Amino acid sequence: MRHRLCVVHAFDPRGTKVGGIETFIRDEIAFLPDDFSFLMIGIDTVGDLELGRVSRHFHRGRPYDFIPVLRIADEQSREAATSVRQSLNFRFFQGLIRYFTAVRSVLRERPTSIDLQRVEFSALVRALGVPFVQRLHSEGVPKLQMDSLLKRYRFVHHVNEGLAVRLCDRFQCVNSITTKRVRKDYPAHAGKIETLSTWVDARTFSPQPLPADEGFRVAFAGRLDLFKVPSLMFQTIGRLARKIPGVEFHYMGTSDPHRFAEFGQIAERSVLHGFKSAEGVADVLARVHAGILTSEFEGMPFSVLEALGVGRPVCAIHLPQLESVIVDGISGQLVPRSDDADDMAERLADAFVAIDRLQRSGLVTPEGVAGEIADFRPEVQLGKCYETHRALQRRMMD
Repeated sequence: MRHRLCVVHAFDPRGTKVGGIETFIRDEIAFLPDDFSFLMIGIDTVGDLELGRVSRHFHRGRPYDFIPVLRIADEQSREAATSVRQSLNFRFFQGLIRYFTAVRSVLRERPTSIDLQRVEFSALVRALGVPFVQRLHSEGVPKLQMDSLLKRYRFVHHVNEGLAVRLCDRFQCVNSITTKRVRKDYPAHAGKIETLSTWVDARTFSPQPLPADEGFRVAFAGRLDLFKVPSLMFQTIGRLARKIPGVEFHYMGTSDPHRFAEFGQIAERSVLHGFKSAEGVADVLARVHAGILTSEFEGMPFSVLEALGVGRPVCAIHLPQLESVIVDGISGQLVPRSDDADDMAERLADAFVAIDRLQRSGLVTPEGVAGEIADFRPEVQLGKCYETHRALQRRMMD
């Protein structure tokens, strides 16, 4: 193998944590080309590995090497911290420093470049002495609802973003809107800032026939972070249940929806599936009618692409990047944002009523929905990722 791709992130591919970054990393392993090996520098959530030492593991049949620098229980890795010292990323940073020499020694064994998922680690990763690609998965830290520590330290995040732009070899954003913003903010480095979107695997998320029974089921997969506005999601399902019969809400993820008062109104018509593998998510989506998104900001959400891949339209509160995949009356509907949550819940519920009618009339079909994301495939997007790292490593050897 001529190349090695290394990911540095506070994550254990063997664990149950789900989210956009976690899906991104798992797919980077699963679709790894034959001329690459994969090295994960992360955390041990199982408790069976020696910290600072390399061990071999497999994900979806593909081998990868793993160096954990922190041990933490799986359930703890999924919780939002209330202080900096308790935060997973701070503890991971400490672990990287503690095992810095061991990690650097392994990285220098063969040509390697790093794929970095968070800007906070850019300076330390630069010190490891290998090229790295910085990825920005969402639009910074807007002044909106969040339940992570970032809401208290937005300024620090922006400082880290600027530092990462300057230190990295390539800077990749998950949608073109963020790319334009970053290029504008850092014009001297615009030449290395580009877009690499997320994707969905057509082998797992392919168009499936609509359920033959009565009712209307809506699904969401992912964490219930505050910026995803779960309260609005639950309000919408409650409004929808008043408009059409047989409404159910299906949630796939490890967050507890009961912490939101609005969930109490739909608890009896909700199915909580817990953690699901990619295959499990696809199976649940095949048994529902539509997906939902109520986030205040996103990158390019996997949950939307996965639903569309199975042929399920998505109704969402408007985000500019969703315009490229959600076409009104074909693959779902985008509802304009407003300052009134009741108003948005009502209009979003009406959007689902319209989708239900279009599906029953045959105007919205699974194949037509999936056709809107033909370019959002791992062969296209991940192919760009691997080629970027090939180029960086060829430059190292010249």
